[in-house]
Amino acid sequence: MLIGGALLLALAGCYGWMRMKPPTQASAPASGTGAAVDASGMPADAGDGQAIASSTSPMPNEPGDTTPDLKDFIPPGQEPTVGEVIAKLRAAGIHTGIAAFNPPGTSPPLIGIAVPEDFPLPEGFVRHTQATDDGQRIEPILMFSPDYDFYDSQGRPIQVPDNRVVPPKYAPPGLKIRMIRIPPPL
Repeated sequence: MLIGGALLLALAGCYGWMRMKPPTQASAPASGTGAAVDASGMPADAGDGQAIASSTSPMPNEPGDTTPDLKDFIPPGQEPTVGEVIAKLRAAGIHTGIAAFNPPGTSPPLIGIAVPEDFPLPEGFVRHTQATDDGQRIEPILMFSPDYDFYDSQGRPIQVPDNRVVPPKYAPPGLKIRMIRIPPPL
């Protein structure tokens, strides 16, 4: 009985696997206009008139490699922005890889008090490290830890800012108050 059930399950799995349709590639619309569409059925433009997908079936750039790569979908000579690539991938239902990240400029760096690496942080404070959209490291800033409740000298709760960045009036004793500067883009 157990072997028969396992055999039936294996046969059903094989049947389902064989019935699966292969993923559709980009194709021209049935209306005959000739405008390219991507696999999601969306027009294959990047928003500024440049096409990201140029053919109905991308050709791998390396012989023997059948794994689609982002460069397989971008015509030679075109350089879409990272934001355009992320938008196009998300429109196609892809939310992994580079599409898992927000487009550049959507989450600006936080400005706060610079915290030197050798400064011993009191309990309840953390160093927050950041980077610019072009990969430049930014000095760590002082933030309230999310694991603590904070009180003033009279025992009243301190209202922690939503972004958890420590204002100068709550800086720990001994920390020189110096706000960070965001480096200019490369």
